[in-house]
Amino acid sequence: MTGPRDTVVLPLAGRGARLGLPTPKELLPVGPGRVALDDTLDLLAPHAGRLRLVAVLGEDRESTVRHLERRCRELELPLAVVRQDPGMPESTGAVLTAAPWYGPATLVLLADQVLHTPAQTAVGEALDLIHAGQESVFLAAMEDDAERLAADGALHVRRDAGGLLHVTDYADKPGLEVAERFNAVWFGYAFAHRAAEGFVGALHRATLGLPGNPHRMNAVLRAAAVEVGPFTDLGTWPAVTAHWTGAAS
Repeated sequence: MTGPRDTVVLPLAGRGARLGLPTPKELLPVGPGRVALDDTLDLLAPHAGRLRLVAVLGEDRESTVRHLERRCRELELPLAVVRQDPGMPESTGAVLTAAPWYGPATLVLLADQVLHTPAQTAVGEALDLIHAGQESVFLAAMEDDAERLAADGALHVRRDAGGLLHVTDYADKPGLEVAERFNAVWFGYAFAHRAAEGFVGALHRATLGLPGNPHRMNAVLRAAAVEVGPFTDLGTWPAVTAHWTGAAS
């Protein structure tokens, strides 16, 4: 590869309090010899030659670091480990903590979200859209379950005449009252270096439930989208049990 690598940020500081696990939730077993984090790393594998990985961790994540180091050696994927700024909460705070590491394009994935069917090209498609001039891109799964839309990162997307999906509405956990406005949930997102401050700042304020500036939200509402299939958020025991038993659909 020539030129700077694109960056992938993995927020890995969450405690998984709803699960009460003895291990970090990214190390939750999801199959024989596999943990949730492996599914995320497998999405990066076809694109490792253009990427570097920045893992943003909290305290007591030595087991996660060891797993990352082993897998990244296998993938020949450069790895940096940084500690999340305690004054920057939530996954968006992890992304802001990683700001010195942003690349020409930066992709954010959550290691407790597992696609039902691997999307081997999705990472490359999102990054290619950034390099083609898009300021931001969501990886979006179409969704019509009002309860899921109400409690997740919700999007409304529509396809233009050229076949490209665009985001026309966004809310973090919007609630059942307005869930009908949305038709997708996000699995990850990417942004150009030039758009990072406005885009991540707007997501961070939405995640924290802070009043939004309509002008700043334009950074989100200008986003393109790449469709991925359904995914499970392994944040609750019903979701984990469904995934283990193959009942997730």
